[in-house]
Amino acid sequence: MLLALIGDFKFDINTTNFEKLKRSISFGFVKHARVGNFDSYQAIGEYEEKIDVEGTLIAKSQKQLRDFELLGRKKEPVTLVLPDGTAKTIIIMDLEEDKSSFLRSGEFLKQVYKTSLQVVEDNDQ
Repeated sequence: MLLALIGDFKFDINTTNFEKLKRSISFGFVKHARVGNFDSYQAIGEYEEKIDVEGTLIAKSQKQLRDFELLGRKKEPVTLVLPDGTAKTIIIMDLEEDKSSFLRSGEFLKQVYKTSLQVVEDNDQ
C-alpha cells in the first residue's frame, strides 16, 4: 500500500497502478517592494501542502475510481495515511480521468488519472 484514505479507498501498486506522487509546500510569504533596496518578505499564516497523485489503469474494473470520486463529491476532509505512518487531513481538490482503447461494447481498457489533494491539517507536526 502506498497511500490509504480513510474512506475505503487505497492507492496501491497492484490495484490502482500508482505511478507518480508529487508533493509541494508553499510557506506563505507576502512580498513588499522597497525603493532602492531589496524587497522585504513577511511570513503569513501556516504553510500550504499539496499532494498530486497520477497513475494508469489498464484492463481494470470500469468503476475503479468511482469510490474515490464519490468521496471527493462529499467535499469533506478525510485522513490520508502514508506508508511511513504519517497521517494528514486532506480534501480532494480535483480528479481528472482520461479513458482510451475502447472495445466495441463501449468499455475502455486504459484509464489515466490525476488527482490533487490539499492538506488542511498535518496530524504529525
